[in-house]
Amino acid sequence: MIKGEGKTLRRKEKRLRIEQIRANLGLSDSQRTPMPGESLKDFYKRTNMYWQMAAHEHTQHTGKELRKDGFDLALVRYRELKPVLDELAVLEAEQKAEEEQGIEISSKTKGKKKGKNLTIK
Repeated sequence: MIKGEGKTLRRKEKRLRIEQIRANLGLSDSQRTPMPGESLKDFYKRTNMYWQMAAHEHTQHTGKELRKDGFDLALVRYRELKPVLDELAVLEAEQKAEEEQGIEISSKTKGKKKGKNLTIK
C-alpha cells in the first residue's frame, strides 16, 4: 500500500457515505430537512407553510387543526432525521479535519522539499 493511500480511501468512503445519506433521505430539500443544530421549534417556524400545505392535501382541515396536523408532520420528519443529521455532522467534521490535516502535512512536506534544493555559496 502506498503511504497515505489509506487516509485517502477513508476520506473517499466518508464522502461517499455522506452523499448516500443525503440522497437516500432527500436532504437537499431545505423545506423538509432541518438545518444542522436546528431545534424542532426553529425547524417548524422556518417551514410551517410547507407542512400546512402537505397536511391540507391529506386532511382538508383548516385553521388550528391544519396547524396541528402540519406540526405533527414536521415532528415526524424531524425525529426521523435527527439521528441521521447528527451522524452526518460528525462525518462532515471528521472529513473536514482530515482534509485540513492533509493540507497542513502537504504544505510542510513541500516546504521541506524546497529547503533541500537550496544551495549555499
